[in-house]
Amino acid sequence: MSRILTLVLFAGALASSGLLAQESGGPKPPVTKDKPKATVTFAKTWDAALEEAKLLNVPIVVHSHGFY
Repeated sequence: MSRILTLVLFAGALASSGLLAQESGGPKPPVTKDKPKATVTFAKTWDAALEEAKLLNVPIVVHSHGFY
């Protein structure tokens, strides 16, 4: 039931590492077939996300990209 926490931590790590790699101007590490692709699992329903957040005692952050 730690999918949301994993999602939040993984998304933060991806965002910060991607930004740092772009700012440094250095070469990107090669993608090899040996490494599995990182995946993120989302809750199937809003109720499942709420239940998991309550169990883990973590907040749910909802972000909008201007869809109003």
